[in-house]
Amino acid sequence: MRIDTLDILRCPFCGGRLELVESSFHRLEGGEIVDAILGCHCCVFPVVAGIPVMHLDAAATAAREEIEAGRPERAARGMFAIDDAAQAARFEEAAASPDATFRDLADALGPAFEGGYFLYRFSDPTYLVAEAAARAVASTVLRGAGRAIDVCGGSGHLTRSLLDRSPAPPVLADLYFAKLWLAERFTAPGCEPVCCDGNAPLPFAKAAFGFVVCSDAFHYIWTKRLLASEMMRIAAADGALLITHAHNAHQWNPSAGMPLPPDAYRELFEEMAPRVFAESVLLNEIAAGGPLDLSQRHPPDALDADLAVTIVASRRDDVFRAYPLEVPEMARGEFRVNPLYAVERHGGRTRLHLRFPSPDYEEEYGAARLYLPDDVPVDEAMLARLPADRLPPGLAELARRRVVLDLPRRWSS
Repeated sequence: MRIDTLDILRCPFCGGRLELVESSFHRLEGGEIVDAILGCHCCVFPVVAGIPVMHLDAAATAAREEIEAGRPERAARGMFAIDDAAQAARFEEAAASPDATFRDLADALGPAFEGGYFLYRFSDPTYLVAEAAARAVASTVLRGAGRAIDVCGGSGHLTRSLLDRSPAPPVLADLYFAKLWLAERFTAPGCEPVCCDGNAPLPFAKAAFGFVVCSDAFHYIWTKRLLASEMMRIAAADGALLITHAHNAHQWNPSAGMPLPPDAYRELFEEMAPRVFAESVLLNEIAAGGPLDLSQRHPPDALDADLAVTIVASRRDDVFRAYPLEVPEMARGEFRVNPLYAVERHGGRTRLHLRFPSPDYEEEYGAARLYLPDDVPVDEAMLARLPADRLPPGLAELARRRVVLDLPRRWSS
């Protein structure tokens, strides 16, 4: 945790500023707070492995006690919430290895972690819409100034896409410590992770962010009115909000959560002039190569018929325009074959074959077939140039279709 992050942190309960409690155990390295206690008017919160834990759940309370006792390793162990001692030992062994991949650590966290969802997320249809919309809106409202925050951002996939859009390090906020730890280590190094609860007031100062995004999570929040109000409170007056893949209560969904109908989402954000978009329309635009058109107004029947909607809220008219899509030539991590593809070699010919990890995954994310072909013939010499920092000539179309992905380093073996 950067020391200057204290400038935007606030207690979620009293709203007071946070200060380092210097009388308690603390470790600072190179201008960053590694392990410490933060205090306000009413509460004390732990910083564990560089992540401020801004809630009072039992695990956070136990971690605070371990930090106060000078046992930061035990504080971290408790925040990973691994109940089985043998599994905890396997995870700690994997975490200590410099060669461990994201897949290794996600597997070590156990099946409850949903590692498969995170492993394949970079080519999910929901992610394609979120990434395109986030980079588009951020390019307008964060031009040269401001800061982004990814609320309920999980392991930081979307945060990663904002690292070069947010002049100050983007904040990644989520309730689950393990996801934030993995984000900082693998998915979005350079972000500022904050562990907090989306069902409670957000622990940030008013108008601290030029861009506030929440992707594939809003429908799982019970206190939607509170979260909507909090997202608008922490947004700058000339900033923008983006809520992507909000499940539609008018349509069945295998992981529905607690969805609302499109008009109800619009009403929650009405003070920031929201527009609601049918997600399948945006996905079709992206699959066709763009542009992503946020100037259009989707009719009510299109919204009601879609499985999910995207909400963009801003008082700035220039946010609502058409945006060309990008196919970057330089990787944030490294260009690799999408892990959904198996490489098959027969008689001197090489093909990539699409394989969904499970029937449930295919049911939920089958729309990926709009852009992911079932079989792709590839040149073996071209394939041998991957992984690469720069996109090899001839692979731009496969990158556009997400057959080749810009993946974080040490993503999977």
